[in-house]
Amino acid sequence: MQGVLNSLLDGLSELIYISDPVTYQLLYLNRAGKDIYGADADDGSRPCYEVLQGRTSPCPYCTNSKLSMDTFYEWEFTSPITNYHYLLRDKLVEWNGAPARLEIAFDITERELEKESFKFLADANALNVECIRTLENEPLDTALNAVLKMLGTFLKADRTYVFSIEGERMSNTYEWCAEGVMPEMQNLYNLPVSLIDHWMEKFSKGKAVIINDINDLVGTDREDEFEVLSAQGITSLVAVPLEVDGRFVGYMGADDPKQSRLEIIDTPLVSLASFVSASMKRAMAQRQVDELTWKDPLTGVHSRSAFHRDYDQGAFKNIGFLLADVDRLTVINRERGRVEGDKVLERVAACMKNVFGDCVYRIGDDEFCAVVTPIDFEDFTRRSSVLASLFAKEGLPASAGPAWSEGTDNVTVLLDVAGDRMRCSKLGRHRAVDLGVDLAQDVAVSNLIRPGGAEDAVAAGLLDIFLMPQASTQTGRIVGAEALIRYIDPVQGIEAQPASFIPALEDMGEISYVDFFALSRACETVARWQCEGGPVVPIAVNFSRMTVEQEGFVERVSEAVARHGLDPSLIEIEVTESARGRGGNLLRLVADQLRGMGFRVAVDDFGVDNANVSLFVQLDFDVLKLDKSLIWNLDEGERTMRVVSSVASLCGDLHIESVAEGIETEQQLRALTTTGCTRAQGYYIGRPAPIPEFERAHLRSVC
Repeated sequence: MQGVLNSLLDGLSELIYISDPVTYQLLYLNRAGKDIYGADADDGSRPCYEVLQGRTSPCPYCTNSKLSMDTFYEWEFTSPITNYHYLLRDKLVEWNGAPARLEIAFDITERELEKESFKFLADANALNVECIRTLENEPLDTALNAVLKMLGTFLKADRTYVFSIEGERMSNTYEWCAEGVMPEMQNLYNLPVSLIDHWMEKFSKGKAVIINDINDLVGTDREDEFEVLSAQGITSLVAVPLEVDGRFVGYMGADDPKQSRLEIIDTPLVSLASFVSASMKRAMAQRQVDELTWKDPLTGVHSRSAFHRDYDQGAFKNIGFLLADVDRLTVINRERGRVEGDKVLERVAACMKNVFGDCVYRIGDDEFCAVVTPIDFEDFTRRSSVLASLFAKEGLPASAGPAWSEGTDNVTVLLDVAGDRMRCSKLGRHRAVDLGVDLAQDVAVSNLIRPGGAEDAVAAGLLDIFLMPQASTQTGRIVGAEALIRYIDPVQGIEAQPASFIPALEDMGEISYVDFFALSRACETVARWQCEGGPVVPIAVNFSRMTVEQEGFVERVSEAVARHGLDPSLIEIEVTESARGRGGNLLRLVADQLRGMGFRVAVDDFGVDNANVSLFVQLDFDVLKLDKSLIWNLDEGERTMRVVSSVASLCGDLHIESVAEGIETEQQLRALTTTGCTRAQGYYIGRPAPIPEFERAHLRSVC
């Protein structure tokens, strides 16, 4: 957040600096100041009096003793360094959790403005700083309402407002009214944009529209405009455009401001509008990310992430679950093409929505779940029968299994029952109860998911890692790999996927044995590559949140890497984005410690569960992995492209590498290269493979 504020202050033309009121250390100098005193003026090595005044000791005229958190102290001074005369406004602010001196310097050397103008502009810029803080720290709706109140109070206006524009219509979406002024927002809905045609020339140039007296509109071609304004009792106004990516999306205005001349109001209001526009852009991007997170882009039903959000916790009465599975989807995709497979998925989802409404979730590649609560047994049974008949009528290769309960606080039990019934409907084709894991794997890992089973499996050599390659989107070369754990039972000939045992081991508190085995195996592999003198790429190792939260986690990671004599940068530590939700402060501490030791920290599964752009402020990390749910429609959906490009651009600005997971086609990879994403991972790049196979297939491409 501090970095964002710095960036915003850098955009102001006034010289602004922040210093420690006790040590006088210069903590921050904005771009306008650096243009005068040098780019490294605020590197933290020199006090403010040395940089700004050329002195070797504190200034005898220093105002620190006169400052407070509540008000600005104003004075004038001629700088011995620049010979410019400044109007200075000082106060104490909170900076990185501690009191600091803020000074805003206005160059009045060549100006002959009235004293009122100086004070107004200074106060307006100070107001803008407070508005910027609000816009950065609050949700958009809350922030805009607060900003309009601050602006209206400051301008002594009757009303301040925001109009939003969609196509050829505009509506008043936010407003603040002074005491005694009647609200107008409910009357200003779906108006024709043509009412402000005369404003568009100035709006298109980013300038304010100023009407000093609406009576000046009488007798002109702006009579319609006069009628609308006079009906609201408005005599004067100022309005400024709001733009997002060069597109006019609305305007912000103030009616009958009494604080100063409207021409003076113009400049600070235009400046504030740019920050409001930036906040609107961020909110739009977040809405797009949320939509991709909580909606399945192919079928339009709710996503698996939304299912976990809605039903992981809580007690329910009269709840019905219905699991539906598309039979042989893999075969359909292989023999008839993925487009045909997608059509089948869309038709199954449409049937379920037709029967159960807006309570359908896609919880796996070929699985859907309808959840209805409250619903009585008879109604749920009837709907389930209707769905089965509809599947048959439409000729859809889908199987369904219903389950109902009068009350439960554990939806997993109902999922088990629904899964059993779904499998029975497949006439012997066994499918997993829990989101697609084969029953054969459940049998194979039964010894693993028991107390002490993980430790025994490590000792018995039943675990290994497969490596999945990551390629540069610019060169196509393999630049890294992700270690994926596998349970291999050579006697039964079973290779179990992690989904069949990881959740159980997490619940049992034994997942750390698996996590640290994967780390050790990755270190051993990289060390061997170095000894052999061949190509070496970093390996990313996933760690469960439970493991990360264990005492001594950082030390164990460091010791494991040190035992193999590796540079820590060759091991990438992956944690999930959702791990911030619990133990967020601990995660920040762990990430900082790991990065301080030279490890690269990656955030996995961005786009799943609680994806939020606040992640970039709350946590310092090196790599962001975009979940495949954000990538599925990359080559076909413009919205997906824009969201991925926005996230990749933000990563680039913050020097964070971005990795797109789930790249399965050449078209997706081509689309990805245009987004700015730096790495690609998925079946098109290469499937997870045993280490020797990975080396043969991919390490040559590193050379």
